[in-house]
Amino acid sequence: MTAPRYTIIDLGSNSFHMLTVTQNDNGFSVFSKKKQKVRLASGLDSDNNLDKKTIQIGLDCLQTFRNEIDTIQPRKIIITATAALRLANNKAHFIKQAEEIIGQPINLISGIDEAKTIYRGVAFTERLDEQLLVIDIGGASTELIIGKGNTVLKAESLNMGCVTWLNEHFSNQLLSAENFNQAITQAKQVIQPFLNEYKLLNWSICMGASGTIQAVNEVNAKQQIASNLTLPVLNEIKRQCILSKSNAQLQVEGLKASRIPVFASGLSILIALFECFEIEFIRPSKGALREGLISILFEEKSAGMTCKHFSKLT
Repeated sequence: MTAPRYTIIDLGSNSFHMLTVTQNDNGFSVFSKKKQKVRLASGLDSDNNLDKKTIQIGLDCLQTFRNEIDTIQPRKIIITATAALRLANNKAHFIKQAEEIIGQPINLISGIDEAKTIYRGVAFTERLDEQLLVIDIGGASTELIIGKGNTVLKAESLNMGCVTWLNEHFSNQLLSAENFNQAITQAKQVIQPFLNEYKLLNWSICMGASGTIQAVNEVNAKQQIASNLTLPVLNEIKRQCILSKSNAQLQVEGLKASRIPVFASGLSILIALFECFEIEFIRPSKGALREGLISILFEEKSAGMTCKHFSKLT
């Protein structure tokens, strides 16, 4: 008998992801996964409307996902949209067309719900007892969560991400010290209002989820700069970026080509977080938003009940 399949679709600000898994005693096994760079956040104009080209890229991607769903026939499906669609004034226009294509409701989740679901994914995969600070740098938002076990103690979603910071601080595509300094300084200003409350709660382990931290970890592993991801490692990678002078010429050993456009902007946010929170080192997590969504699907009796986990956005 074929094991039931569970599918989650994450309409992120940088990429759209589709992950299908089967449940087992250790958590889950990946049945299939798809990813496409849509960069919704880059498609937001000065009035925060998604442009027609970006909308079409997103809809074309979802048609591909729909074809996959029709083949896989999962038992349950959950679809979430995050920061870029929260920002988009024409979100309803996009979501209506997207739901018609995918044949499922799309949950536009709040920043706090996104942060809590990211933490849930980390807890689900890491199973640690220590108090954690979890950091996730997305395309249009950065989530900061402190939790212990399965309990979230503090969660925030900050309005900065690797795509929006690319547009604001590296729009000329130059990887100059000046651009980096401006990006880091601005990130610190966004972080500052939340700093004291997080420091009072404290943590014993800092974990990083998703793309930017994964990319930095891959660079460090390839170059063997240090045994852990520390601030000196980040500054060394920043130095290599500056030597490349521009995104078009960016050559950092261990960096995937698909990550190049938003690498410097994400790195600048991560450096700001390290300096503000005085982080000694960060451990990459195997779990994040998608793994949190999987854990939600596993505990639900029917796919239609999953919305109870999220705040209603209009």
